[in-house]
Amino acid sequence: MHILIIDDQDCYREFLSGLLQGSDLNISIAEAATIKVARAKIKAPQQPYDFVLLDHMLPDGKGLDLLKEARNHYPDLPIAMLSAKEDPLLAWQCLELGALGFIQKNTALAVLLSAIQLMLAGGRYIPPHILPHMPMPKYKSNTSASNKHEQLTPRQSEVLDLLYSGLSNKAIAHRLKISEATVKAHITVIFKLMGVSSRTKLIAQHNSTSQQ
Repeated sequence: MHILIIDDQDCYREFLSGLLQGSDLNISIAEAATIKVARAKIKAPQQPYDFVLLDHMLPDGKGLDLLKEARNHYPDLPIAMLSAKEDPLLAWQCLELGALGFIQKNTALAVLLSAIQLMLAGGRYIPPHILPHMPMPKYKSNTSASNKHEQLTPRQSEVLDLLYSGLSNKAIAHRLKISEATVKAHITVIFKLMGVSSRTKLIAQHNSTSQQ
């Protein structure tokens, strides 16, 4: 899994890089300290990025502007915003623009790693103490069965359709031009959301629903 960390503080980039590389995840890290460098890395990566951690305040601009630009040109690129401030409005703006989450830099190590793992699996993360103060409640979890498909990200919906078609993880990764690790992370979220524990049960559930 290839991750890009965009932050102007060398010590914080090194901290995040060490945290991720020291986890059980198989991760390689690329870094950028400015929007200009980050833009070039995203546009022409040595290998496609599976995830981006983006600081809100950078020397040559705001991360929110780069997030907006990236969502327009690379809609399938998962991005999470980093911020030194507890700002519900900023968190809401990030999610409205398509970010998978909002992480405060003073977050405890265990929580930070769990949040990143959640987003790598396709979930959204907002600090629990910020969520009640956000301007809009649309990002609160909705577990209604009728809304299962609506809770999937566009990429997860693509993975789900390919699962229904019977493709293997390797074939899905090749079709969508993502890593097998990312495919597995998406499948984990899909299984949990759909209430199944295996590919066989997922397809059986789909076939049963289609026949009704």
